Amino acid sequence: MPKGMAHWGATARHAALAGALCLSALPGLAADLKSTDLDSTAALREAVTIDGVMDHLRAFQAIADANGGNRAAGRPGYDRSADHVAALLERAGYTVTLEPFDFPFFEEVAPPILTAIGVEIDRGQVITLPNSASGDVTAPLIPPSGSALGCEAKDFQGFIRGAIALIQRGTCTFQAKVDNAVAAGAAGVVIHNEGGPGRTDAFRGRLRDPAPVPVVGIPSDLGARLREGRPDTRLAVEARSGTRSSVNVLADGPEGTTGDTILVGAHLDGVPEGPGINDNGSGAAVILETALRMAELAGDPGGGRPANRVRFAFWGAEEIGLVGSRHHVARLSEQERGRLAAVLNFDMLGSPNPGRFVYDGPVEIQRVFTGYFRAMGLDMGTTPMRGGSDHAPFAAVGIPTGGLYTGAGETKSDTSATRFGGVAGRPFDPCYHQACDDIDNIDRAILDQMADAAAHAILTLSRAPHGGRVGGGAAL
Repeated sequence: MPKGMAHWGATARHAALAGALCLSALPGLAADLKSTDLDSTAALREAVTIDGVMDHLRAFQAIADANGGNRAAGRPGYDRSADHVAALLERAGYTVTLEPFDFPFFEEVAPPILTAIGVEIDRGQVITLPNSASGDVTAPLIPPSGSALGCEAKDFQGFIRGAIALIQRGTCTFQAKVDNAVAAGAAGVVIHNEGGPGRTDAFRGRLRDPAPVPVVGIPSDLGARLREGRPDTRLAVEARSGTRSSVNVLADGPEGTTGDTILVGAHLDGVPEGPGINDNGSGAAVILETALRMAELAGDPGGGRPANRVRFAFWGAEEIGLVGSRHHVARLSEQERGRLAAVLNFDMLGSPNPGRFVYDGPVEIQRVFTGYFRAMGLDMGTTPMRGGSDHAPFAAVGIPTGGLYTGAGETKSDTSATRFGGVAGRPFDPCYHQACDDIDNIDRAILDQMADAAAHAILTLSRAPHGGRVGGGAAL
């Protein structure tokens, strides 16, 4: 779909195909649907194949290859991905909307530089925090005089103006640390990792707001050496920042009999470092394939209306701070929010050293997934619904949320390795946010299982009275 062809409230309709999305024509429809009624979702699960999902991932890989190696928001690879997804959904008969929004943009022009007299520093040990300012500063490197964490203004009492602040990661946000250091007169900020399990290496944290000084992250051992010597230090960052535009891709099925909507989402953007095939081409490919097969199986256009409308959402700029999903929630009216009975989020479903995790949201949504896995004889665990993915803006305004996840950069425990296989002591996805997150960075078996679980849950909730709404009387 060409850019700008459809915006919020200006939709592209296909009257001849609109009825083809009627979910009630699928086999096994029952008004009182149980979450483990496998027969009722069998046709859709059989139609959603791993080969079909992988075809979408290969398309995302080809788009990245042709557009600088990535599909990051504000760059051509994301725009081509959005056009591709929108065209397929429109062709299938969905009402497709491109929802535009602006977001703060940050891009490194050159790798950061950190040098210190008498201290050997490898280039890979220094990572620029997004929203750092550009700058080239040579000055003494000084830690806060109070807590090394720098979470309070009093930690910087007596700090020398014009020095570079050396602060430990932890307890408060990167933004709070930088704000306190800048208020005390710091000309640059170096944040070192904490040193605990899984918190030793250089890291890529994000500042919420653009900083007025250069800011980098370094490993814990380097931080300890710099703290001991407090040498004169050079810190240089070269980057571009500003505002760019992007879109969410929204695809609506027909209005249901309940007036409620089930929103099924996955972020479509990746990071600049790579093509983003597991994170999150995998989630986007699963819901895209599910949407297309639901339309294909729906049957006779005159076959009746579904219980609940299903909206498929492909979010933009998730990697920059959930910008697309936050924008969508912020512009919903109270009435529109009230009609969202449930939100499902699928973020990373093909991790190569995987777990099999269900978000620990409302039990009514959880048990749709857990009941399915138990019925299939597959072990699964739960994962906390933290604020790092696109379910968070919906949960924050009280909308019931749930979803699936196979792991990111966290280290796999012995317990998880026993339950799910794979290698303990290694990340669930060793290529998380790296150039190697490509088409070879996918575990087909786990992706196939998660695709079937997602299709089962989406169809189950689409048929449920009151959308499976928590407290709404739905029998799931």
